[in-house]
Amino acid sequence: MAGPTPVSALIHAATMVAAGIYLVARLLPVFTASAAALTVLSAMAAVTMIGSALAALAQDDIKRVLA
Repeated sequence: MAGPTPVSALIHAATMVAAGIYLVARLLPVFTASAAALTVLSAMAAVTMIGSALAALAQDDIKRVLA
């Protein structure tokens, strides 16, 4: 999705960050009650970080890297 830089920044800052904080807050009791759930979350986070880093290395457009 292409758009002006200010609009892209607003969408990212307002929507994506707020949704992530909301989900973490809602699921915090699940993660603290179960060590297995915390392990699964940690593994998924590690895979996501590695995949995102590899995808960013393949991009040559700075707006796509930052998005």
